[in-house]
Amino acid sequence: MDRADLTPEAEAPARPSGNFGKLAYSFLAVSLLSGAALVPHYDPVSPLLSLETIVGAVPLGSFLRGLHVWSSFAVLGATLIHVVQVAWRRTEGQLGLGAWWRAVALVPLLLLVLLGGFVLRGDAEARAAGDVWRGLMASIPVVGQGLAAFVLGGVHESLGAVALHHAGTVSILVLLFTIEHARLVWPGTRPATLATLVSVGAAGLLSLPLGPPPPGRGVLLGPWALLGLQGMLVDLPVALGWGVPLLLVTLLGALRASTGRMRGGVLAALGTLVLAWIAFSVRILLLAGGR
Repeated sequence: MDRADLTPEAEAPARPSGNFGKLAYSFLAVSLLSGAALVPHYDPVSPLLSLETIVGAVPLGSFLRGLHVWSSFAVLGATLIHVVQVAWRRTEGQLGLGAWWRAVALVPLLLLVLLGGFVLRGDAEARAAGDVWRGLMASIPVVGQGLAAFVLGGVHESLGAVALHHAGTVSILVLLFTIEHARLVWPGTRPATLATLVSVGAAGLLSLPLGPPPPGRGVLLGPWALLGLQGMLVDLPVALGWGVPLLLVTLLGALRASTGRMRGGVLAALGTLVLAWIAFSVRILLLAGGR
């Protein structure tokens, strides 16, 4: 074989994880470990009371909660930047078709984990978010009612089902898909150290709200990552609540098979949806502020 044929990919196949992929993996490790430390102290029957106990009575409870929450936010943030990184470098072809779709599934799974964590707060905004979540799932044709009962439990039950999926089912899927995508069991010392330092700094410096919303707020706000969806549902049909995320996932998945003008069209559609998501996020924030 001619030496000129030895491209960098042929000499050492690049892992599709990339720098932000490894950083997201590291934040995920911090989130899972800190979450595991909180599980014994959390009671889904009395969610708000148990969180108040964790924050006020459990040694390092407030710090552990902050560590878990901020590292979880960072997982999604780093993952979204990594999606842009992959699209820019066109490295999605390094994964097989099944592995690529499982990697794409990480985005909605992470949103579900964050939504579950928000609902597990048990305060007024969390209960409102849970009701909206149930209504969205129930609106899915044929399987909606059963899916809502499986994920959220009965209408008048505790948050046990949400806690089970948040700490167990969905988190395990996220970890397994991440390991498969990164092709690494451990993200590396440098990204793990950086993720730990950032999470510890955020937990130590930034407080987290718990309890009633601030006075004067016109609208109860849901999770920050889903504010665009909340703003969309103010006037638009409920079916868009699951239809738009499904479209986003489908477009991301289609990147692997798209080339030329088709790829440009897919990226343009994704960009349009992202801009609309941001616009609806701003809209719901303005409504919450009474403007």
